Amino acid sequence: MAHLIKQEQDKHLKFVLNQPEEVLIEFCKLAIDYINNGINEKKCTAASKNLETTFDTVKSCVEALVCLLIDCTKLHITEEDFRSLGTLNFSPEQIAILWQFVSSKRTLVETVLKQSADNELHFRDLEWRLEAKVASRALHRQATPVIAMKLHLDSEVVNEHKEKLDQESTVGAEETRKEVLLQTDPTSLVHLIQVLEQALIDSKTHRVRNFVKSFQK
Repeated sequence: MAHLIKQEQDKHLKFVLNQPEEVLIEFCKLAIDYINNGINEKKCTAASKNLETTFDTVKSCVEALVCLLIDCTKLHITEEDFRSLGTLNFSPEQIAILWQFVSSKRTLVETVLKQSADNELHFRDLEWRLEAKVASRALHRQATPVIAMKLHLDSEVVNEHKEKLDQESTVGAEETRKEVLLQTDPTSLVHLIQVLEQALIDSKTHRVRNFVKSFQK
């Protein structure tokens, strides 16, 4: 359980955990409001003034609580697992408050996650071309290569070979598809490719596979 709280989140949570329990309860309420309506700047500003801290400190703490709630919901954390937060110097009272926060809003988070997954866009196709900028007002002679790309995305996962054979499958597809235009220079494109290739390699490790499986349960 302790691995759920990343170092950055732990740093933000330390602030509220050094406050009275009533403050932790109010921050949990702010986190629930965050999930439903986004950050409530008015309430966060008021909290920062009452606690004599900055708005960013309060906002970061609320976001850390939201991450904790989402991660616990995705991984189906049990109350017994949750008690291991004691190894991170959380008091029994604080663990009880946080568990009530996590367990009582699990259904809400599952609903929000499902709605987000239904609207998630998937890669379908890519078009690209190489362009060259040969002049500008400031520099009359230049040769700057630019790669233009068009990403074809779709909120539905359809077998591309089946779609080519069945033309009727494209009826109404405009409602689920989206096109995104991008431009980049060769250096940035090379860096992007390297990052994606490394991510692909990492995705094949047992550690990442086990982590992904826990999200798919």
